[in-house]
Amino acid sequence: MEETKIREQLAHTLANDSNNYSEILKLSTKLASFDKDNVRFSVDAGVIDRLGSELVARQETAVSELVKNAYDADATKVNIKFENSDEIGGTLYIEDNGTGMSKDQLVRGFMRISSTDKLHNPLSEIYHRKRAGQKGIGRFAVQRLGEKLTITTQTTNADTALVLSINWDNYSNDLELNSITNKVHTKTKVKESGTILKIEGLRDKWSEASIKRVYKYIGDILQPFPLSEIEEEKLEDVTSVDPGFKVYFSKIINGRQINIADEKTMVYNHATAIIDGWIDKDGLGLYTVESNKLDINDIGDISSNPDIEKVPFSQLKNIKFRAYYFIYNSSLIPKMQETNIRRIARTQGGIRLYRNGFRVLPYGEPNNDWLGLDASTVKRSILPVHANINFFGFVELKDNLNDFNETSSREGLLENEGLIELKNFVYRTIVTAIIKIAEVRNVKIVSGQKHVDGLYETVEVRIKNIAFTLEELDRELEKETGNIEVKRRRKKKIDQVKKDIEALRVAQEEEKEQFLKERSMLRVLSSVGLTIGLFLHEVGDYILNMDNNVSFLLEKLNNDQVIIDRLTLLQSNIESFNTYTSYFDAVISQNVSRNIKPIDLKNAINIFWKTIENDLIKNNIELNEPEIIGNYLFTCPMHPSEWSSIFFNLFTNSKKAIKRSNNRGIINIKCEKIENKIFLKFSDTGDGIKEENRERIFEEFFTTSSPNTIENIEAHNEYTGTGLGLKIVKDILSSYRGRIFVDEPQEGYSTTIKIEVPAVTEKDLDKYGL
Repeated sequence: MEETKIREQLAHTLANDSNNYSEILKLSTKLASFDKDNVRFSVDAGVIDRLGSELVARQETAVSELVKNAYDADATKVNIKFENSDEIGGTLYIEDNGTGMSKDQLVRGFMRISSTDKLHNPLSEIYHRKRAGQKGIGRFAVQRLGEKLTITTQTTNADTALVLSINWDNYSNDLELNSITNKVHTKTKVKESGTILKIEGLRDKWSEASIKRVYKYIGDILQPFPLSEIEEEKLEDVTSVDPGFKVYFSKIINGRQINIADEKTMVYNHATAIIDGWIDKDGLGLYTVESNKLDINDIGDISSNPDIEKVPFSQLKNIKFRAYYFIYNSSLIPKMQETNIRRIARTQGGIRLYRNGFRVLPYGEPNNDWLGLDASTVKRSILPVHANINFFGFVELKDNLNDFNETSSREGLLENEGLIELKNFVYRTIVTAIIKIAEVRNVKIVSGQKHVDGLYETVEVRIKNIAFTLEELDRELEKETGNIEVKRRRKKKIDQVKKDIEALRVAQEEEKEQFLKERSMLRVLSSVGLTIGLFLHEVGDYILNMDNNVSFLLEKLNNDQVIIDRLTLLQSNIESFNTYTSYFDAVISQNVSRNIKPIDLKNAINIFWKTIENDLIKNNIELNEPEIIGNYLFTCPMHPSEWSSIFFNLFTNSKKAIKRSNNRGIINIKCEKIENKIFLKFSDTGDGIKEENRERIFEEFFTTSSPNTIENIEAHNEYTGTGLGLKIVKDILSSYRGRIFVDEPQEGYSTTIKIEVPAVTEKDLDKYGL
């Protein structure tokens, strides 16, 4: 009888080979099948393969689960190396410096499916991190990635390291799961503590692009670093302060290691300022602003009530955030880095939210304006730039008590009072900080701010988010007990305040629109006045030449050849005069209309070039044919006369600089479109601009071309500088969110002035029928 035979085999094994646990387990399992009165669950070994493919379908998920295990083991860094992975069959190493595993932890944790260890121990041993790894998925992630696993792990207290090897191909169908054995042995420790996973026979190809994709995925789900260092008070046990968690990726090709760079960390180094905010254990809000570039080191507090100082936040405790602030189109970011930083900011900028060390979506995703920064920027009630694209930052939310619960869809947190206070605190802190920075930079903070002695007056700006404040008050009224009639009257007053605020907003927008129209017209008229001044100078020069020619003809009628030469010169002067008058007549005519439209800069440059052609010949200046790259160079909607003023200002300044230098006169114009900007470079071979004057030339009344004394004015044979030309040009461009500055001279030239102006948008192309 088979049952008797198995009993005899089991008894023999127990008596003669008692350490053969695999055989004992196998015979015991077979013997249990003869129990007619009881049935037991059994597990087919093929479940490992099925769970691996179903639970961990993506490469990113598989690697991230193993990284989470290192995080749970209190590692501060993880090195992930791919070797010969361009083809299937390569090797992956995942090495951490965590606490490692004892044999009991290895057996009861890693080797036990659906382990309850993380339920019994929700926080890590050293840094008290909330456990991140999903229960039991780590081992299936390894099986998903490769055919064979070798674990080398050691703890601080152990004298040796444990080595466990698992061949996943052994886990085939029709075998009992508990009948498959895996050898564990010891060896000399290779490090103080930590774990090394060696995964051989990779099931997928891992190109550099796919490695970067996983790197970005892991970088997004993990908080970049802890903010413990900005706590108000030092922790007594400094050894338990979490130093952070870093993941490093590399690829080994023919023995050479190639590191995968962390673009975002490199970006942080170029920040204009770092804004730190935190709420202490008592609910009080504090912040710091630091900037080496602007020499700022400021600290302040944020009250829950904008009107009363030091009122704590009732729903917030131990909240921290950090924001790296970038001001584009300034000298505060290296030119070579600015384009790249903008590119990254479009997809990775903004303020992200991390709960217990891990990312909460969709906060900080592209087009997610959870703090209202983009909306606030559009309103322009606060002028210094503070859109999402100006920040790389994150909020650290330690939520061990589950005060901030995720929605059932796992998309965002439930909109409770705590979340409202959190938004309020972060938004108001950021705006307070950027105002501090703007004051140091002497940048306008609010519309209508006066300008005194070259400096903007310091403005006490009250920062409050009315929407948040009213919403919180509404919630309090709903909870409040007491007289119903009192509550009804207070509710009515709040509704009236909301209506008044909306009416004020509408009135403000109407006033703002009218103000902008009037300001635009004044700017156009000022540019026309400047253009007329230039025109009068040029006309006077030509009239003088024509008068000399007529006088000469009257005296020399007896010399035919000389007369012909003079008539030819007179004809040339008259042609130039006609060209100028036609051009300026067109400029004046354009000002009859206040309408603006996208300007075809290619066409505007060519018209200007033809206008000054004869003048260049007369002044012995060579103008290379404008270098215009591309065909569709339409600017944002502008007034046509504004470009006339811009061109003639640059041209007359170049003429004067060339005359002063006695150099061979050459002027070069280059224009192109890059992304959503139109760039124009105006270069000359004049006497250049001194370093100390590069910013001052755009100030009102600053000039280098006025005569030294009143006596020299009559003898001064060039247009007298007023110091307003380039200031007006700068104001014109600034009004369209463009800019002008002295750039590094192009090769072969002394001076290069660079202009940037927004390109036309698709919306404006449709609006103006272009």
